[in-house]
Amino acid sequence: MPVRQAQAILARYWNRQIPVDPSALAISMGADVFADPDMIWSDLSGRFDYENGRPTIRFNPDDAWVRQRFTIAHELGHMVLNHGRSMRDNSANYSTHADHYKEQEANAFAAELLMPKEVVDWIIPRYNRDVGAMSRELGVSEAAMRYRLINLGYLSDY
Repeated sequence: MPVRQAQAILARYWNRQIPVDPSALAISMGADVFADPDMIWSDLSGRFDYENGRPTIRFNPDDAWVRQRFTIAHELGHMVLNHGRSMRDNSANYSTHADHYKEQEANAFAAELLMPKEVVDWIIPRYNRDVGAMSRELGVSEAAMRYRLINLGYLSDY
């Protein structure tokens, strides 16, 4: 379900530019997106909630650009997947080992949103499976790119 939801969002709102802009997608869907300086001194990377009746995504401005992008996509996943109010996420929730199903779903949503399978299929031959080059093209971390390639069956997990 998370992958199909991400694909539906891409089909409706994505301008086909690479890298996918998760902030623009969230804003197109009626959400507010803010860098939250209060997160700098916390272990939080992001948060989804409703503020004044509006869906609101906040992210840590001190995180790396690729982390901010994944955080926004992940929090958008919480919104789209109706995970409820006040989802607060630290770096452990973005891990491949996140144990709560809502976090796993939000991670799967974010991976498809930022690294759509159709785009990954297109860039693999273009970059001769160079994970670093592909991650830079898609605006994600090498770890996220590698994990996506493993999940899509392009790399083994060892």
